Amino acid sequence: MATLRTSPWACTEPARVARTCVWARGGAPHAELSPQALCWPSFHSGVATALCLVPLVPTSIDTAFVLYNKPRGTAEMSSEHAGFLMGLGLNGHLRDMPFMNIYEYLVKCNEMISIGLLLGLAATYRGTMDVQATKMLSIHLEPLLPPTSVELDIQQNILVAALMGVGLLYQGTAHAHYTQVLLNEIGKPPGPEAESCVEREGYALAAGLALGLVCAGAWRDVPRRVPHALRTYMLGGDRPAAHGGQRERCKPGVNLDVTSPGGTVALGLLYLRAGRRAPAAWLQPPDTAYQLDYVRPDLLMLRVIARGLMLWDSIEASEEWIEDQVPETIKPYCFVKPTEDNIDYEAMNQAYCNIVAGAAFALGLRFAGSGDADARDAVLHHARALAALADTALAELAGRSTLEYTLCVCLLAAGMIMAGRGDLSLLRMCRRLRARVPAPGAAAPPLTHGGQMAIHCTIGLLFLGGGRCTLSTTPTAVAALLAAFFPKFPTHSEDNRYHLQALRHLYVLAVEPRLLLPRDIDTGELCYAHIQVIDLQGSVRQMKAPCILPELDKLKEVKIDDPRYWPITFQRDRNWDQLKLFLEYTWCVEVKQRAGCLPHRHDPHGFLTMLAQSLTLDKANTWSIITQNIELFTNDDKIRSFAKRYLWAEAARGCGECGECVPAQRRRRGGRGEPRLWRPCECRRYSKDEQDYVQALNMVTYECVVKDILCALPIWTTFLKIIKTMKTDPSAYHTWQMKLLLSQVEQLDKRSTAEMKVDGLEAHSEPLVSAEFTLAIKQKVALAFDAFELRLTPYLRKYVGLPSSRDFNNCEPLLKKALSAFLVYHDIKRGELRGCAGEEGGALVLAGGAGGAEGAARLGALLR
Repeated sequence: MATLRTSPWACTEPARVARTCVWARGGAPHAELSPQALCWPSFHSGVATALCLVPLVPTSIDTAFVLYNKPRGTAEMSSEHAGFLMGLGLNGHLRDMPFMNIYEYLVKCNEMISIGLLLGLAATYRGTMDVQATKMLSIHLEPLLPPTSVELDIQQNILVAALMGVGLLYQGTAHAHYTQVLLNEIGKPPGPEAESCVEREGYALAAGLALGLVCAGAWRDVPRRVPHALRTYMLGGDRPAAHGGQRERCKPGVNLDVTSPGGTVALGLLYLRAGRRAPAAWLQPPDTAYQLDYVRPDLLMLRVIARGLMLWDSIEASEEWIEDQVPETIKPYCFVKPTEDNIDYEAMNQAYCNIVAGAAFALGLRFAGSGDADARDAVLHHARALAALADTALAELAGRSTLEYTLCVCLLAAGMIMAGRGDLSLLRMCRRLRARVPAPGAAAPPLTHGGQMAIHCTIGLLFLGGGRCTLSTTPTAVAALLAAFFPKFPTHSEDNRYHLQALRHLYVLAVEPRLLLPRDIDTGELCYAHIQVIDLQGSVRQMKAPCILPELDKLKEVKIDDPRYWPITFQRDRNWDQLKLFLEYTWCVEVKQRAGCLPHRHDPHGFLTMLAQSLTLDKANTWSIITQNIELFTNDDKIRSFAKRYLWAEAARGCGECGECVPAQRRRRGGRGEPRLWRPCECRRYSKDEQDYVQALNMVTYECVVKDILCALPIWTTFLKIIKTMKTDPSAYHTWQMKLLLSQVEQLDKRSTAEMKVDGLEAHSEPLVSAEFTLAIKQKVALAFDAFELRLTPYLRKYVGLPSSRDFNNCEPLLKKALSAFLVYHDIKRGELRGCAGEEGGALVLAGGAGGAEGAARLGALLR
């Protein structure tokens, strides 16, 4: 349970089953035990190995993988491989197995292989009524064979597995024929030769569980004779009329010790969530001492469970509801000193323990996987009361075995409620009970084999799937949970009389991965995030991830609704399958942190986040930004290192950090010991241009960090470098880069101006860097050209066609580059004013040319 679907696996790697440790059982590391003693433990180990596998891609575990892991060189198939087949089937990986491979397994007539393969195939094809799988199961069941077929000598456990497989294959279908077949098998008589009289209890129970799977909650779709027949199997009476080949073998009465468990659970699952009071009255615990004498105490537990399934919506998560299930005529005689001779105190106390345990189990099914604290506390309250009674003399009134049995049922119920959540209070109680092992002088009696199994199942439920999975409460899931945690525990490792051990693994059919685990997409670290969950009724619930979501079948929308992260919405009618894929295979949901926000782990109360966001409200703050403000917006080590090395204000004033600038407490020999510098600081102070460059770099970094566009930081630093270069070495290439930038900003301004403004809504077309900073860049380019204007004017007159004594051939290379950059920047054509009268007229002509009004005005001012 704890490792369910937690190990990613490639199809090219073999799966290795862990060896079963028998040191404590055999008394020595290499003690020899009989193969039969290790049969079922090895089977469970094989199931556990298969259940932990998660395919790297959904189709990587197929028939080739199964055959690759098939044992070689052995005459008989191993029990580990039988469990391995069942585990693969429970996870749905036997869907493509060819018929011939199935035949090769079944023809060996190995009991464990047949059990694992039949249950695995049925679990893979559950609810599909697949014809091929039906044939595989039918050849093992006499009622599904033609009347003239030859009866096969098949082991009892294989018959039980095949019968349960029919229920899985036709689950939720209410198929009329198979409903009748399973109904007949609950009360199947032993026959004239009594060949079926051994371990009939497990066969009848499997038939009842299978019938419950087929007809879970489908009481409207079955004939009326079905619930009345189940009532007969539960309470007694004349045997229902049989159909088919068993008609001549019927006897007038039924054996309630055999048929009552299967009939009770089948009746409860048939009316699951129906709320019908009439059939629920059949399951009411007897309220008189006379009636108690005719009901086994453990059957009272099953009746209370079945009644809770019928009255599903009336179950309350409280201690009072559990106590209300006990008849008032029983309560005065529960665990008190016997004073009346005409009262059977043992029957009263056993009935009380079983009714309380049954109510707790029904409560566990109702709130399975919900993590409801009230339901957990209600169940644990009665579990602690039963555990406390075990150490007192009053325990003999009910029997210590009854107290242990009912205590384990309560713990299983609490485990179903807190599945996947690792609840500490329940874990402590399980550890305390688990420590009760056979030891000389121990105060408390040791737990039996069945008690240890129940305790370990509870611990496995607490950490189901490594904490990623929990349980569902759909009708078929409830039936699977009832089959897996049926309150009848084995007395030893090979006990299958009342309940086939392989059915304990059917809990997998109710498992649902629902752990929402946010992960920062930039750092790859897990993080906290607030989420919003909306169910089908429209009610909204706020949660904080990582958390286990409510049942997905009851939700309409799941949204990452945290102001520190960008929202992600999963809706049922849009991308619901993507959420299921994340929960089942990727295990994490990638989230993107907003700029100016820190993770909840680094800033739990959000003080630094609010301070950083408040800085963005003041637009003028961009022009006086300091490096400390930049560090408030991010915890990225790369950005912090960049700010520390290049943007600190101390760098503009001097060094301040090198070893030559830090005062040292030194004492000369015989000196006074005043603090002194070893030598004056020789660090060069930044010039005015360098200080402006650092301030511009601060502004760019601030803009990119605040708007979460760090990818644009290298681009803007390139433009700052271009401006710095243009002051001393202008070129046409750099000029074209600046023109492209400015034209993009102008187009954006035109679009934003043309957009229709809506009151209360801000424009969405926001540039990557503010328009004010872009205008500042434009001004710096103009200042770079101003340094060359006086020397460029004579050549400009020559270029536009006005009289000039300068010759381009004798121009300095730097002036040529500056002239070309100036002409490209203002779009001035050669000979633009040739033939025009006067400079003023030429300026007017140029204003209407390709250069534009701004270039014409600038050129006109220079020429004048």
